[in-house]
Amino acid sequence: MGRAKEYRQRLKYQVASAEKKTLENMLAVQFKAELGLSEVEARLLSRRVSNWVIAQPDLRGPNQIYLEASNGRDTFARRLHVAKKVMLTPYATEDLELEFEFGLAVMQLGRILRLIEEAHEQDALLSGKQLILLCHITPTSLRGRLKEVREEGLWAPLMGLSRADRQRGGQFRSTLILNAYLTQKEPLVEIRRKFAVSRQRFSDLLSRFGKITKAHSEDYFNPAGPEEAQWADSISSMPQEKRALLLDQAAAPQDRDGHDSFWAELKTDFALSPVKLRAIRETVEEILAALSKERSDGDIVYWAVADREPAGKPLEACRLVPLNLTLYDPADMPPNDLNRDLNRVSEIKFEKVLRLSTQAKQGGGYLTYADLSYLLGLHPEAISRLVRANPTVVIPLRGSECDIGRGVTHRQKIIRLYLEMHTETEIAARSGHSYEAIEEYIKEFATIYVLKERGMPAALIRRVTGRSTKLIKTYLELIAEFDQPEYAFRFHHLQKIFSTYEDGFKKNPLEEKR
Repeated sequence: MGRAKEYRQRLKYQVASAEKKTLENMLAVQFKAELGLSEVEARLLSRRVSNWVIAQPDLRGPNQIYLEASNGRDTFARRLHVAKKVMLTPYATEDLELEFEFGLAVMQLGRILRLIEEAHEQDALLSGKQLILLCHITPTSLRGRLKEVREEGLWAPLMGLSRADRQRGGQFRSTLILNAYLTQKEPLVEIRRKFAVSRQRFSDLLSRFGKITKAHSEDYFNPAGPEEAQWADSISSMPQEKRALLLDQAAAPQDRDGHDSFWAELKTDFALSPVKLRAIRETVEEILAALSKERSDGDIVYWAVADREPAGKPLEACRLVPLNLTLYDPADMPPNDLNRDLNRVSEIKFEKVLRLSTQAKQGGGYLTYADLSYLLGLHPEAISRLVRANPTVVIPLRGSECDIGRGVTHRQKIIRLYLEMHTETEIAARSGHSYEAIEEYIKEFATIYVLKERGMPAALIRRVTGRSTKLIKTYLELIAEFDQPEYAFRFHHLQKIFSTYEDGFKKNPLEEKR
């Protein structure tokens, strides 16, 4: 029992950590702090605003990428493949809700089905290999999960779908969920688990279905696509009492695309003063301007903790910086002669972990295991195993860079190589760090060495440098270990480095008073 509770607590922390870096959460924090809204009001307002922002035409959301899929939702043959660029959402806030409620497997299924549906809505099909690269699961796992939902009658089309599966057909996920909910053959929570639907998605789906039921009842409904055509068939065969239940859902607030109507709706629903409304509009304009900037097709914008934020500082108080990260790169697809069927995905996962964490560091922020878990749809322990399996490559994560957690810092490895007379080129090759980062670590070590030589105790060194107690202790242990005549040249070099850059170091406050 204790292990299950510990697991839930760890999962809760992991989900909360990633959730705090979403656009919706950042807006909620800002609205609460600047507008004086309550927690509930701020969250409801942030959800409405973020959904409206992302729904703007020709705007690409921070968590959306462009990918070349197969043109035509009915073109299954690979030999007839014609590329068509579509916009997809590889990760979303609903993934965190699903993972916390049902676990990682259901969250991954939700991602798979969302990607398939988004491509289908844009009259395109994804391939199995593209889904593997986006969801980081093996072909066997992908086939198994799709087989389970197809046996439930779900239509999940992919390029290269077999003739038997095409002939069997099926219904869209939304249609299956709504029919199962209205017939009440299973508890709602089981229906949502089976088809990987979060509470919020189901609520939005029910509201939309209620509006369509109302339009159908008043004889002015015209299906906008194959999904709504299936809904119309369901409505036609629905008992009158079920229709009445859905018509109640149609009273939910309407989503409006027009700027003026949207702002008028917010002003009324949240009783906003003109000043508060103007502040919200300015915030939204800043977001729209940031998201309108050009970025590569496979790049996303992710907010992460700034690299200058120290260990131990609450996440709510940390400054977050927007990072451009390459979540999908066509070059991730290995050559056919090496891994034709993508049966080995561990190498792909590790390369993405290394790329994303390195890009984050270069952009002025650090990712955590929770961030990578959210972005890649993997368990944090799986990512940890990848990192441990490649000890010669340094992954710049917040935990190691800021000395958080129980692991031995990578700085120790880099400084040890330096003391052993390796050149910066050799250190860069072995550690995977840039020359600039290695120089910063050496300057940092030089500072601590000189302060120690001047007789400063560890506690005061920590106060002066602002580094963690753990890091100071690690450096002092290295100094004691290498305090031998054969390493005297290196320590003499460290004193010269300190003298050269002394003006940039933090001074001893006791010395400044003299």
